[in-house]
Amino acid sequence: MTTRAAGSIAPAVASSFAALALVLLGAPALAQSDADRAWVQKYFPVAFEDSFPIKQAAGDFIAVRAHRDFLNDVPEYSIVLEDTQDARAIRATVREAQGSSLYQQLVTLHSQYPSKSYADLKPALKVQTWTLSVDQCPAVAAQFKAFQNVQFVRPRDDDDVAEHPIFYEFHESVGGGDSEVVEFTESRAFPKWANAAHQALDSCIASAPGGAAKNQ
Repeated sequence: MTTRAAGSIAPAVASSFAALALVLLGAPALAQSDADRAWVQKYFPVAFEDSFPIKQAAGDFIAVRAHRDFLNDVPEYSIVLEDTQDARAIRATVREAQGSSLYQQLVTLHSQYPSKSYADLKPALKVQTWTLSVDQCPAVAAQFKAFQNVQFVRPRDDDDVAEHPIFYEFHESVGGGDSEVVEFTESRAFPKWANAAHQALDSCIASAPGGAAKNQ
């Protein structure tokens, strides 16, 4: 078993690229031709990376993004928790696909405008971004702290994996260490933390007076 030093995730069990490739096994309902399907399969990983970046942040950070494979019916989201060594400066950036999943948005847009490039369609993709401070949402600091207690455990043959699982891609950079991991078993510690953090931060967004800081 691989252990991790305090504040760093164990080495990734799969690359983000491999996880994204699994998303593309299903043929979207609106993409009627093989050429349409090939176009969406080519540009969804690009759109996902553009819309839900988890590779860069200020100071120490913990980040996760989630998407469902094959069916692509669950709106994708990402969370980035940043710690700049000032307790008052810890903040969260939450990004969520709006209306429908990013994948389905791309399918629909390409179906409507087949001659347009991804660059042309990109501005029409609906992904909302919120920034939450500790003052606005105490859960930001609480979830950052809670992550330090999450332990990575290698997958087992008897793990209960859903037929079309949600993939959780984690990226952590703490104390100069940088590591990544991919999980897809809901009962494991990393997905449980991601779902708890997502719910807590969404609650802050919903209850913030006038709304949390919002960016398109």
